[in-house]
Amino acid sequence: MALKMDPASVQAQREGMEKAIVEGLEYIGPCPPQLGETWIDIPLPDGQTNPTKVVWPKSSGEPPLQCPLIVYFHGGGLSMGNPDMMVAPARGVASMLSCVVACPTLNQLPEQMFPAPVRMAWETCAWLSDAKNLNDGVLKDAGTSVDLGRGFVVGGLSSGAAAAAVIGTIPGAAAAGVQDFAGLFGLKSPITGIFSGIPFMITEDMLPAQYRDIFKSREETAEGQAAAGAMRMELEPYLGVHSPWFSPINLDLSNPKVTQGHPPKVFIYGGQLDQFRDDSVIYSKWLSQLGGVEVRASVLEGADHSSAWVSLSWPSCHDRKVKEETLDGMAWLLNREWDRNQDLPI
Repeated sequence: MALKMDPASVQAQREGMEKAIVEGLEYIGPCPPQLGETWIDIPLPDGQTNPTKVVWPKSSGEPPLQCPLIVYFHGGGLSMGNPDMMVAPARGVASMLSCVVACPTLNQLPEQMFPAPVRMAWETCAWLSDAKNLNDGVLKDAGTSVDLGRGFVVGGLSSGAAAAAVIGTIPGAAAAGVQDFAGLFGLKSPITGIFSGIPFMITEDMLPAQYRDIFKSREETAEGQAAAGAMRMELEPYLGVHSPWFSPINLDLSNPKVTQGHPPKVFIYGGQLDQFRDDSVIYSKWLSQLGGVEVRASVLEGADHSSAWVSLSWPSCHDRKVKEETLDGMAWLLNREWDRNQDLPI
């Protein structure tokens, strides 16, 4: 690709995010005693590895605790961020819903040219879809094991939410012969749900005509207009915005086989004041065309793109309604309930 991201700009943004993550980890403190937490390196087919943070509830006795699995991708425009962004919600969800949470690295542009970051996200999910890999590895002596029959959810925030949405379509699209997904390793266990929080998966260039009247959130405020203009200049040229690796909305639905086997449940939330609000609305409308897929979607009043439960110390990242939205969504996807009388985790 002839285009080249400005190295100084990318590095400055990464350093700012790393500083915010370090401050956030200090804010949330150490791992609570009722949880286990560690890094693992997930092997990928090309010889690379994916550094992944795994969090699990500790068993209180025998027999071993059997848990569903959530794979939760961080945001950062596919160009910055790391799994520590997701430690706060991973701890909260693992504790409140008794599940194992794996937070992979969403590898970064420009070092990994698109669609490599999302392809590597798929390969990471494929590895995690074999429960033996965690159960015979990091969880071997933990007194806790993954049982994918209890649930296998793939989720994310912002660009991570888009990656999760794409991953949900790959089994059906690959089986239907979509060439973009040819030759991929398959899943050992099916994904049972998708969690998509404040997703970024739409651009003006790739937007189908039937959604153009909905697509307004980029232009509603001066701040949103400026941010959208900067993204068109600095990020979107490095994304294959017409590819199904970028957004499921790029799939051709004239072949019904393309979306066969899509996870049966999808939870989506956007923010009322977020420039990407309408991405969540359009994604929900697109999903409504798929048979056998149950969707719950909401737009949080007064919320912007920082309204996501992550480890950063910003107040909007620890707002009660955002935490409740996250727990409600994950609980619905896993067919579980959470105790609303408990204090919410930090």
